[in-house]
Amino acid sequence: MTKGHQNVCVISGTALIAGFTAAAVFAQNAATTSTIAVNPAESFQTIDGFGVNFNGTYFRDAQKPMIDMLIDDLGATIFRLDPYGLLNWEAVNDNDSPQVMNWEYYNDRYSIATFEASWAAGRYLNSRGIRPFLALSGIAPDWMLDSNAPPPQHKVCGGSSGMGHAGPMKPNHLNPDTYDEFAEEVVSLAVYARTRARIDFRYFGPINETDCYPAEGPRVDPDEMPKLLSAVARRMKKEGLGDVKLVVAEQAIVTSNYIGPIMQEPDLMDQVGVFAFHTYGSDSVGPQLDRVRSSKYPNTPVWLTEYGDLKDLDKSAENEWEGFSVAATQRALRALNQGARAALYWDAYDNYHEHYPRLTFYGLIQNVDHVYSPKKRYYAAKQLYRFVRPGSQRISAAVDSPGLTVSAFRNDRADEFVIVGVKRAGIDHVQVVLSAAAPLPAQWELYQTTRKLDCVKTHTVPIRNGVADVDLPDEAIFTLVGKVGKS
Repeated sequence: MTKGHQNVCVISGTALIAGFTAAAVFAQNAATTSTIAVNPAESFQTIDGFGVNFNGTYFRDAQKPMIDMLIDDLGATIFRLDPYGLLNWEAVNDNDSPQVMNWEYYNDRYSIATFEASWAAGRYLNSRGIRPFLALSGIAPDWMLDSNAPPPQHKVCGGSSGMGHAGPMKPNHLNPDTYDEFAEEVVSLAVYARTRARIDFRYFGPINETDCYPAEGPRVDPDEMPKLLSAVARRMKKEGLGDVKLVVAEQAIVTSNYIGPIMQEPDLMDQVGVFAFHTYGSDSVGPQLDRVRSSKYPNTPVWLTEYGDLKDLDKSAENEWEGFSVAATQRALRALNQGARAALYWDAYDNYHEHYPRLTFYGLIQNVDHVYSPKKRYYAAKQLYRFVRPGSQRISAAVDSPGLTVSAFRNDRADEFVIVGVKRAGIDHVQVVLSAAAPLPAQWELYQTTRKLDCVKTHTVPIRNGVADVDLPDEAIFTLVGKVGKS
């Protein structure tokens, strides 16, 4: 995990308002009112869901109510389940052939307590209707690494990125001669998870943040990634996992071009299900979406599989609000506005991460001796996760205030419109203008998370001729829900 705001944020193009333009509305109300102009006729990506990163190694019965809360209250539908936190469980080569899995060896490794806890977590998620996606991270086995790579030609974060895991430098580059061995190791885990642990999963992330080595993953450069992933894809098909789709490249530096070389390999792309990226800053997925849309694979989903904030050791109320709640929500909305179809918060709950290694406090949920309680950031995420359900479609929304960041959605199955926004400053009176659509909701239900409120309904706001007047506090994360036919 690694980890700008324009003066006028135009979320999408035209945003025509019935009978007059959004620009005219903005000019008319500029002195006293901020405006959110929503045009349902201009639509974009369908949302796959929202969720969390989940360290499965500490799963126990005490966590079941926490998982239930994440699903039933927060609205999480995607769990990125890391079953070990490191890639080095095959500390010694299982045998002399990367083409033959030594199941006496692997069965023993995957039945240790750490893995068994993760398998139990996966089965519990399955019992709740969730198909987790298995994601691997951390340090690779020493015998697969070398120090022979030239200086990187792309941006990397390294061990001094402020993530708390700088340390003595060892070989960190995944030796290309061991790609088949690496594929054997990671695919053996996926085979065991399905056939022995009995976990139903659709997606598999075999490697993490190879531009943030050595702790987050071994060094694999963009030009090397297709060869490594092709080895993994071939082995998955050989072992009967051709239906499981790869989630790649899970890169830390969201602007680096890992996916371009991947898209040059048709056989590999047959196995790729999602392009995944991480961000904890102002950069987001837009340039990657441009690459995908201009490729032979324009419909490949793009997910933001890690977002949040980095300063987990600052437990002040100010940082909880400004960093982990407001800024993190803006990162999610920014990615959605650029075309992401899913966003996953890092992390689900406070826990010890082996690849740091230390106790970390990135979680939406506080963990005090396995007593779990939601933090302010949980309610901030709930403003999005709870109301924007899988299958919703993002629609055009434009704002005229630098203090507003918004995304808008239409959920045809629920006959509702949803606007999720962050207000940081500026004019408190906001006019929400919904252009002509048949039919229109009669009112907005306003939910807010503030420094004092935790995702609560505060007002019902009437809509007249598509226009509603909403008063917001100086700082708020807010959601407006308009159900068609409800008055």
